[in-house]
This record gives sequence, C-alpha cells and structure tokens, in this order.
Amino acid sequence: MVDTISFSVMNFDLEVLFMSTTFKTATEGRCVISLTGHRPDKLAGYDMTDDFYNRLRQRLIRIIERSLAQYPIVECHSGMALGADTVWAEAIIACREKYGRDRVPFVAEIPDYKQSSRWPYRSREKWSALMQYADRVNQYAPQNKGKSYAYILNQRNIGMISACDILIAVYNGDATGGTANGVRDGRRLGKWIVTIPPQSI
Repeated sequence: MVDTISFSVMNFDLEVLFMSTTFKTATEGRCVISLTGHRPDKLAGYDMTDDFYNRLRQRLIRIIERSLAQYPIVECHSGMALGADTVWAEAIIACREKYGRDRVPFVAEIPDYKQSSRWPYRSREKWSALMQYADRVNQYAPQNKGKSYAYILNQRNIGMISACDILIAVYNGDATGGTANGVRDGRRLGKWIVTIPPQSI
C-alpha cells in the first residue's frame, strides 16, 4: 500500500502525481479514478447551468486527460448523486466521446435504480440520461437488505473508494458529512487524494 498523499488543486499540475514509480506500477496500464464530493447545497446551488459547474467540469476533464497521457485506460467511477457526482459523470462522458469508451470505461456506483426517484423531475431525467452511458453498474442495496439507507450509501462509498487508485475530493474541509467520510476512508485505505476546494473553482 502506498502512503496516502493529498494534493490541493488550484492550478496544480497533475504531472507531479504521476512521478511516483510506486503509483505508476500499481495498476499495470490502467488507472482507476473515483470522486467524492458535495451536494449542490454546498457548491453553487441546484442550477446546474451555473458557470461554477462548467468550470468544475473542465477541471475534472483535465484530470482525466492528464491521466490518459500516462495510462492507456482510465476507468472512472461515479456515485451518481446530485452535485459533484453529476458533474463528474458529465466529464467522464465528454472524455469518452473524445477518446473512446474503450479508453475511458464508466462505472456507476449506486444504491439501486431508485436512487433518483425523489429528485426533481429535471434531475431524474439527467440521472437517467447519464446512466445510459455506464459500462457497468454496481448496486449496493440488493446485498444489504434491511439496512438503513445511510449504511447502504456508506457501503457504496467504501466500495467505490476501494476500487480506485486516485480519489478526487470536491471538498470544502468540513469535519462531518458524506464527503468528509469519503476523504477519511480514502486516507484509511491509502489512496492518492486530489482535493479540489469549491472556493478554488
């Protein structure tokens, strides 16, 4: 296991991340990236056309592209929640369209297919559209019947983070909440963590 290393991304050059021989040999030609991030209420609100989300999307696309410069395959996992997860899924799809689905596999990590059932109509429609691009879907509710939704989400997060080499955290530094838990899980599991503070976008 590599030592956990955290980077805070402002104008960070991701080439630094790939200078570690230990990291570069970890996955033999495949880099796996997952993301943990805040919901819209801790970002720029629920208007996903806000320019904040456009800037975040471009930042995430750049991370994938710099990874593709080092690896033939960059597999991307998204928890498909509202907010940062949605923007991450859009960035993944944009890179798939540019570089090909074989180079950018997309894995959706979801509680179940009811995930968006209580969301506003437009958000449900977007979720369904994004899910159409997933090459693989991992569901966590079926094997955790009788457990609380919070428990299922935590299992989803652990599964998604366990699978990755790099964990992107769109994270404001709060000590509590799902994103804070994700960062702690990433550190515990020895993952490379690239932190994007929302205030830097």
